[in-house]
Amino acid sequence: MPSIIPTIDLAHDSPARQAELIKLALGNVGFFRVVNAGPARQDVEKMFEYSPSSASPWPPKRHTSPDVQVPATPSSCPKLWARVNVITKSKTFSYGKYCADTTQQMPPPFQDSTPGGQEAHQTIKRFYKDCHQVSELLLELFALALQLERTHFKQSHSFGLNTAMSLIHYPALNEAEAKALSTIDIRAGEHKDWGSMTLLFQQPRGQPGLQVHLPSSLIRPDDPQASPESYEWYPAPIPEAHQDEHAGFLVNVGLGMELWSKGAYKATMHRVIFPGEEAGSESVQDRHTIGFFVQPDDHVAFQPILPGGKVDTSTKAITSGELFDMKLQESMERFQKHFAFSGGDEKVKKDVQVENAVVV
Repeated sequence: MPSIIPTIDLAHDSPARQAELIKLALGNVGFFRVVNAGPARQDVEKMFEYSPSSASPWPPKRHTSPDVQVPATPSSCPKLWARVNVITKSKTFSYGKYCADTTQQMPPPFQDSTPGGQEAHQTIKRFYKDCHQVSELLLELFALALQLERTHFKQSHSFGLNTAMSLIHYPALNEAEAKALSTIDIRAGEHKDWGSMTLLFQQPRGQPGLQVHLPSSLIRPDDPQASPESYEWYPAPIPEAHQDEHAGFLVNVGLGMELWSKGAYKATMHRVIFPGEEAGSESVQDRHTIGFFVQPDDHVAFQPILPGGKVDTSTKAITSGELFDMKLQESMERFQKHFAFSGGDEKVKKDVQVENAVVV
């Protein structure tokens, strides 16, 4: 059965057709799949090889840690880090934010002095650049679909400033851990992203788990009992083996773009679960993903777009930096509520990180 998450061909469809499909996809599902654009297939495959795993030489904590109470600045936030989620044991390697500052040292395996490090360093820089370029093309199409100047959104995203990329490894579980999945089955809790958009790369034929929260009537349009008021979790597709020059990826928008577009583009709730058929089984396999989180520059105000491509400047709009700080504070307060820091593990409190909309 075809996925209700539509596919958009950035090589063969006309820009007008691409913009039309994007507006339809983001107004209904909030997700779409891109083919024939983005990083080269070989680079995507290499990036998954660099993804942190149980055998990877990543340190157990990230190298430096900005104070979560202070907005991040180029001097207080590193361009990359490695970390282990103290709750779910997932591992994340992040790169990109402030990567225009080339004076910061890369860790293994991206150090030029380590075996294969120079090639790995060039690959991750090329991958980030290619993701940035395709995100700019998508931002142009976002603008075109709303009858705006093509540069309206693109001009607000500086290269190597706020946009970050994360290589995420959800590790395999042993028999005892897998059997406990009947009660603990969430790998990444339900959330909406915060920024303009997210590009998500998944391993071909890899471990499924991403789910999107959608109206029942959208999932089952022929079912008279399906209501647009009731919602269900819908599984996002896993790509088949890469055959083309480009690997393909999923795209969804965040709360920033939802505000900017005045709801024309929906930030859709989503989560990552352990596959249901593996709950209680003897093992759960690894899941590897790469997220490219496109975030506008901090000063950018989300002035809403009115019909006909007009910008509403009648009221003061929240800025990208203000929204990020607000959502960051909400995430930390939610974490404190759930894990009761007052009597909890101080090590957990010290090590907790927030990545986009997820406490990690």
